[in-house]
Amino acid sequence: MAKNPIKSMELDQLIRDIEKEVKENPNSVIAHHRLALAYWRGERPEDAINEFKKALAIDPASFEIRVNLGSLYFQMGRLEDGIRENKEALRLHPRSAEAMVNIGSAYLNLGNWEEAASYFHRALEVKPEMVPALTSLVTALVELNKLDQALEAGEKAVMLAPDFGLAHNNLAVALFYKGEHEKALKHLERAKVLKYPVHPDLESRIKAASSREVSAQE
Repeated sequence: MAKNPIKSMELDQLIRDIEKEVKENPNSVIAHHRLALAYWRGERPEDAINEFKKALAIDPASFEIRVNLGSLYFQMGRLEDGIRENKEALRLHPRSAEAMVNIGSAYLNLGNWEEAASYFHRALEVKPEMVPALTSLVTALVELNKLDQALEAGEKAVMLAPDFGLAHNNLAVALFYKGEHEKALKHLERAKVLKYPVHPDLESRIKAASSREVSAQE
């Protein structure tokens, strides 16, 4: 998708303005943070990281900056670095469900199901109705073969967010592995209606299993 040249010019000007502000106020945490965010928007991740680090050198206890830096690391695929920053953010704010979900999601991507589930559970202790935590927890629990717990989390996520395609998709996966294929297909179809990009292989497997289940009942 082509960039909007007007928007690009506006962002370039914004960056120049903030760079001037940083030069005039080199000890301003806010200025360094704003410049980091502007560089990030401008697809200059290494420059953004440098400015985030300068801001943290001035104010190491900034929760917001650490979470933002962690999010950039995650976007770049630097999962361990993102985990480190979010754990430091969590040390600063021990009841931050946001940081817990960030860490859990990174562990999920690393295939560390136990750690992922642990952080999602911790987030839900703070915010029992946090849908992203519930939805991601389903995936971790399926991988751990804790299917009853996965179904419980998935059903709660769908109840809280009936128009969230990912919630229906993940519940469908849990139902599939639990052997409840017709129910799995219904939730998968709902995910598709909600424009969630269902994996073709998952869809074919659930449809085949559901057809066998229906045939067996006839």
